[in-house]
Amino acid sequence: MSTLVKFFFSCCLLCVFASLASADKPNILYVTFDDMNDWVGCLDGHPQAQTPHIDRLAERGVLFTNAHCVVPACSGSRAANWTGLNPVNNLVYGNGQKLEKTMPNAMVLSKDLENQGYATYGTGKLFHGGNESRFQEYGPTYNKWWPITDEEKVIPQSAIDAGGPYVKHYIPRLGITMPLNQMPRDRNPGSTTIESFDWGVIDRPDEEFTDTLCANYVIEKLNQKHDQPFFLGLGIYRPHQPLWAPKRFHDLYPPESVQLPAVYQDDLKDVSRIAQGIGRYAVTSGAHNTTVEWGQWRNAVSAYLANVSFADEQLGRVLDALDASPYADNTMIVVWSDHGWQLGEKEHWGKFTAWEASTRVPLIVVPPKNGKLRGFEPGSRVDQPVSLLDVYPTVMDLGDLEKRKDLDGHSLLPLIKNPQAKRKHPAVTAIGRGTWSIRDSKWRFIQYFDGSRELYDLENDPEEWKNLYGDKQYAKVVSKLAKHVPEDPNWKHFVYFGEFKAVIPANDSAMLLYGPGSQIVYESKSVAKDYPEVVKAIKTYLKDNRVTDKYVRMDG
Repeated sequence: MSTLVKFFFSCCLLCVFASLASADKPNILYVTFDDMNDWVGCLDGHPQAQTPHIDRLAERGVLFTNAHCVVPACSGSRAANWTGLNPVNNLVYGNGQKLEKTMPNAMVLSKDLENQGYATYGTGKLFHGGNESRFQEYGPTYNKWWPITDEEKVIPQSAIDAGGPYVKHYIPRLGITMPLNQMPRDRNPGSTTIESFDWGVIDRPDEEFTDTLCANYVIEKLNQKHDQPFFLGLGIYRPHQPLWAPKRFHDLYPPESVQLPAVYQDDLKDVSRIAQGIGRYAVTSGAHNTTVEWGQWRNAVSAYLANVSFADEQLGRVLDALDASPYADNTMIVVWSDHGWQLGEKEHWGKFTAWEASTRVPLIVVPPKNGKLRGFEPGSRVDQPVSLLDVYPTVMDLGDLEKRKDLDGHSLLPLIKNPQAKRKHPAVTAIGRGTWSIRDSKWRFIQYFDGSRELYDLENDPEEWKNLYGDKQYAKVVSKLAKHVPEDPNWKHFVYFGEFKAVIPANDSAMLLYGPGSQIVYESKSVAKDYPEVVKAIKTYLKDNRVTDKYVRMDG
């Protein structure tokens, strides 16, 4: 045999082996919802929720009934999920920070898979910014305002000058007046763009809502031939506000017949001042009092459920396309939501609280059919607490791929094989710097940045109405759960001073100051330069009192 023939023969063998190796790697369909809480059928979060496609997916995979986000805000949750790192290590504690700034060279799941031979495709909202650069190909992105155009969302000065309890902005093309909920805005009252804390019917075709276009892109990819394993990410934006969906989904939930979430009038009387502020501030949405006063609570609940069902249908369309494709048997499916959303519980609307309604999320994992994973049974339910931080290592283990050693999560593979397997790790959620929520199978323990605490028995008090912290009979429970509060070496002190929160870096660099009002929670931008007298007072207090505690509460 000539040298040339041997060379070509060797090349052919290599190609065959490479092809076989690629065939052994499962494709990955990776779907995330935005702001979807546990109001889905299989989680029994709301008795009227209609989510047939999420429910049927749970029947073919493993449903994690006690799954919780890492951060109850888009940027922090997604940074943790995609990097596999908690906020202590990726420095994204909320929407005030972005991964491309805190860790511009971070290894993320899509790039990790690309390095291991995957073709990576994405569409919709996957990261909180910087989506396109992290995939080899990116389809349509999301636009929360559609069917309203960028030009139409701008409020003309004449409408602002007209006055009244709320600014009315008429859009001739659609024949609607914004805001649809006819409520004054609690956030940014002087804004010249329409309010996103809005709900109602915009009767337009499905294709004028970007989630439909994103699902179409995924369906198109599933109908194509792929010569290497693929990772296909779909970020479905709804039910994120504004709560607009095609009319037929709103028709599913007549407002007069929807069931409101359970609330307790004096719910916040037994929690600290900072916890009350987190509940009542109009940080990520509007205020509960405004919603109730203007008679919009039922309409909002109806619209949220409508958007959940709209998002569910997009998932269903994609699942149907997958099942009809050549990739049906060799594709792993992972579906999750970035965090929950409150609709009046504990006087709160939106996310970014330390409570169950803000942290609990849908999470479903379906191993590839041809993988024949030993022990896995379709329709399994895992009731032990898990974290979205666990998704990255789970994908790597299910795909039998090389797994990074620095991942902070714990693979769910043992639970997929055996839902009763012992698990030592509670779900840990960060709510800004210095505030942590710990959830195990029975309890939720919260420690705020000012040192105040809460403890809830979720078995007997699922709405978290009774704060048990301070009751001596639960001291051992508190001690056990408090051990799981992460030690964050980035910060030396967290200081609560009047309407301000100060964060003192461990490296003695400049103090971060947040406030007043809702910014004490949201931490979007340090205001240290604007309040030098506050900075000076805090520095003086810490020095004069030789403070060594990490959690500090000053009078003010």
